[in-house]
Amino acid sequence: MSNSRNKVIIIDDDVASIEKLSDILSDYPDLEVVGSAGMCRSGRDLVAEVKPDLLFLDIELPDGNGIDFINTINKISADTYIVMFTGFYKEHEEETFKSGEPDYLLKPIDELELNKVIKRYRRHRLLNNNVRLVTDDKTTARHGEVFTATTYTNELRVMRLSDIGYFRYSMRRKVWEVALNDNSFIQLKRGTTANDILNYSHQFIQTHQSYIVNMHYLLLVGSSKCRLYPPFEEDELPIGRTYSRELRRHFQEI
Repeated sequence: MSNSRNKVIIIDDDVASIEKLSDILSDYPDLEVVGSAGMCRSGRDLVAEVKPDLLFLDIELPDGNGIDFINTINKISADTYIVMFTGFYKEHEEETFKSGEPDYLLKPIDELELNKVIKRYRRHRLLNNNVRLVTDDKTTARHGEVFTATTYTNELRVMRLSDIGYFRYSMRRKVWEVALNDNSFIQLKRGTTANDILNYSHQFIQTHQSYIVNMHYLLLVGSSKCRLYPPFEEDELPIGRTYSRELRRHFQEI
């Protein structure tokens, strides 16, 4: 189980843009800005050292073109998710963005657009971790959002979000388990982390080191335990001191 945050690097020669983006990203609990650079050369060294999970890259840099720089990044950190950071989308649309890679964010920063970028990044990570969101229009229209996961026995299972009450960590098997509304439990693939689950949907909130709740079923938040709506009314989940404040904040926003 890992609670480590995703490492973020910003490469941009505009110091004010770096500061603003860093400030906004500090509101995302799963992200941490670990460094920044103002040129391709220093950015290359930083990427090689850190191997970031997420990279915001300005297109126009003093010593090179960010688009050309992507190939260098892919060679030294192939798993890094790249977001092009630009105020000139139209100028580069044909060259870069219609291929579907990388992602992009316009200047000046719009926080709603940034949030969309972060959601796409999270989905990308989940796909790479065998826990992914199925977004087929016919499927979601018929069943609602679905959670597809590789199980402990290496099977692929599809579950509706509305059927999931909570997740619990099994100390015996060292895996996360999904509690479904038919009173069954599905054990997820070993190596699935709390962050993998939390990054999937904002309605999943951690209450304890070993528990994550679906906020749609949350009925009551007490001082040390929380209670759920039926059919999970018999399952009182513990609330860890570390998670209490954030849990209450989310509960009040429902």
